Amino acid sequence: MRTRRVSSCIACLGWLVLAAAPMACRPPAVEAPYAVGQAPAPALLLAAVAPRISALQVSSAKVRINRSPQANLMFLAQKPGRFSGQVQIAGRELVSLAFSEDGYALRNVAADGLPTGYYAGPPADCAIRQLIGVPFAAEELIALVLGGAPRVAGAFEVVEQRWDRRLGHEVLRLRTASAEQELRFAWVAGAWWVAGSTLWQRGADGGLTRLWSLLHEDLRQVDATILPARTRISRPAGRRDERVVITYRTQIPEPDLGEDEPAAAGEDEGWEDEDTAAAGDDDDGDAGDAGDAPAGGAEAPSPAAAPAPSASPRVPPQFKLDGAGLTPRGDLCRR
Repeated sequence: MRTRRVSSCIACLGWLVLAAAPMACRPPAVEAPYAVGQAPAPALLLAAVAPRISALQVSSAKVRINRSPQANLMFLAQKPGRFSGQVQIAGRELVSLAFSEDGYALRNVAADGLPTGYYAGPPADCAIRQLIGVPFAAEELIALVLGGAPRVAGAFEVVEQRWDRRLGHEVLRLRTASAEQELRFAWVAGAWWVAGSTLWQRGADGGLTRLWSLLHEDLRQVDATILPARTRISRPAGRRDERVVITYRTQIPEPDLGEDEPAAAGEDEGWEDEDTAAAGDDDDGDAGDAGDAPAGGAEAPSPAAAPAPSASPRVPPQFKLDGAGLTPRGDLCRR
């Protein structure tokens, strides 16, 4: 009888421990960094949505798309719309993407869902999903990877502002005629920095359909700016979300892109991951340099006259890809 009573008590104690565990593990609430009634003005928060750096080089990061194995990611981004990135596994190129005001190029070497080959065309946004799985526009992707967030277009009204004590975020909700957006901000190093966003599309019946969500986690100082240690991106896809998680190892704000000086013949202007320096990426980058230099200007009226300025800034070779070793597939966005 005594043995049965002891067993019952142990069982009861086990249930109590299980019941109390979620409460014990719940993180403490985060109090707002301002007094009651002193919330930041919406205009101040909205000014923090745009990135505060103009370019970023990431030579080492990890990316996981859904439940696929973690892969290596490296990229170079420059606002408003220049990007060059590559995903690798064990030093082997899977897919590379570059775009600028001159157009886009995509090298699909081993990524699923698209025939292997080299795709290229005029400026278009459809190729971005091949790299990260989420259909952002070019300028939206650049804003995201530079530590900012895309912002809903058009006239808007602020419909809500509140403090999220669980995540420690100031939350601002915007509404337009066709969409709603939630923007999240964290107080770091004495200033507000964007920490996440969610965008919903408004239907004809007034209902909302979520398009995507992003969250910048573990914001910390990198040189003279604040950048996330990790970014999570998700979008609905049937019964479960498509998810992309980028974990940064090395971030270099405002890298020297060498735009003021022409590249010497054979000079390596590319960037590389320390784990994959011997994977042949430099050859691709150097081959992409061909034809970058502006056409000669024999039209000058005298040797002392300055050459006529070009119609658009020269796109650095780092934002170009060639199709070496791959079958030409044409324009992915007009198939």
